[in-house]
Amino acid sequence: MSLALDITVFDSAKLVIKGTYKLFSYDIQMDALSNVTSTFTIDKNTKITTGDYVAVRPNNSTTLLYYGQIITVDVDDSSNLMTLSANYIWNLLNGDIIVGSKSSNSYEAHILKLINNYINSNVGTNILNKGLTNSTNTAFQVTSSDGISTSNFIDYLVRGFKLHNTVFEVTGIGQGTSENGVPFYYPKIDFHQVKDTWNFKNDVYDFNNWVVSDSRNLRNYNNELWIVDQAGTNMENPTVLARYWLTEDGSVIKNLTDNVAKPTQVQIYLFDKTATDNPTYDSIAQSNLSANAYSHSIQFSAQLGNNFLPLEKVKLGLQSNIYYDNTQYKSVLTAYSIDSSSEVVNLTFGNLRFGRNDLFSTTN
Repeated sequence: MSLALDITVFDSAKLVIKGTYKLFSYDIQMDALSNVTSTFTIDKNTKITTGDYVAVRPNNSTTLLYYGQIITVDVDDSSNLMTLSANYIWNLLNGDIIVGSKSSNSYEAHILKLINNYINSNVGTNILNKGLTNSTNTAFQVTSSDGISTSNFIDYLVRGFKLHNTVFEVTGIGQGTSENGVPFYYPKIDFHQVKDTWNFKNDVYDFNNWVVSDSRNLRNYNNELWIVDQAGTNMENPTVLARYWLTEDGSVIKNLTDNVAKPTQVQIYLFDKTATDNPTYDSIAQSNLSANAYSHSIQFSAQLGNNFLPLEKVKLGLQSNIYYDNTQYKSVLTAYSIDSSSEVVNLTFGNLRFGRNDLFSTTN
């Protein structure tokens, strides 16, 4: 049978508990690449409004499965039930930030600084100011080809996930006390790089409904890069400053090997030698070729309570070695879902595309 879950609702302004309720149905969606919506159905309750925060746990458990913010409330008077739609807590960052060139030894600390700046006008009451930490530090470099520009904050975090495998994880519920002695509650959020690795094989009985898509069978991506002097004028004999190739396993190399699919498809980057803030050739290659890299998508479902993958291990960013019909795929968990109509957790994996450098542009 499906998991029996409870939902606790917190007042959006005071962060006090409005109540804990049995879930009659639910559809929990977690996705590191998009701002997806989850739904929860409970008894009708007029105290619950949009903007309130919700925490979802199994009955009689402290394990936190979801923490988000209600975006819509739909009441069915005929059944006396109400359906709550919620976005994950990072929805609070669904606005714009300034992006420019930046490098540091901690992408995680960089993001925390951006958050503190983002919430500066309401830092005293913003829930993100209560318990935000980072437990890892990952070197990074952002080179903005547009100089100073803007980006949606969530889109910027998605770029970071693809490059650094960094995620927001609500690790628990913290408690504070207001000036008048009333307890309030907030999510403990850790922003970190996920390093855990798990192995999967498609011959395990508890793993079902496999769908595998591998672009190596399609050959529809550029895998050779020329960095060309943009001052050149001879189209038949351009000045090629550097050449790079993309291997079938996603690595960027400077010499052509048997691990590069052939015939190659060429991409050209025009390099301005007169500019003073140019990125390195290596960073240009990493950004351009990895963006065109072969991709794979692997989806399958795992029975709840199986002996091979405990539910507490199912977290966005989980690195994985997936063996499907004798082919190994180095992957990362990009999305998963759990709903009340089934006894499985649905998993979606993509290929690893890690790197230090991000060539940012408003067009990519």
